[in-house]
Amino acid sequence: MAPWPEAPQMPLEPPDHQYWQAAVGYVELGMFQEANDQLENIDPFNRAAPEVLAVRIAVYHGLKKWELMQEVAKRLAEFQSNDIQWTISLAYATRRADSLQAAKENSIECRIEVFQKTRSSNTILLAIVASWEKAKTLKTI
Repeated sequence: MAPWPEAPQMPLEPPDHQYWQAAVGYVELGMFQEANDQLENIDPFNRAAPEVLAVRIAVYHGLKKWELMQEVAKRLAEFQSNDIQWTISLAYATRRADSLQAAKENSIECRIEVFQKTRSSNTILLAIVASWEKAKTLKTI
């Protein structure tokens, strides 16, 4: 399943909707610069729409632009706090841009804000923390 909605949550009007669809297609083909170019064609007012930002995360991931991915994931995690994938994306980008410790701290801060909203999110985060601990142990061996 793609990390963005199948259909935009906020109806994008032509031609922005076509640019968004083209960007999604380029991401699926692994053509991240072309996807970014399509997103840049979207009206600046609509570039902050969650469905556009979700594709932007995939683009920045593909281009290994971790700091930019961090900023977009942080914005989405704040805007859609019930959606754990943005917290995970933020932790991943933080790990790549900064450090494992910073990713842990950032992830914990985000989860404290939405702690009571979903039990499955807490289970996922426990699994992530466990994998971080395992990775840390493997690096010291």
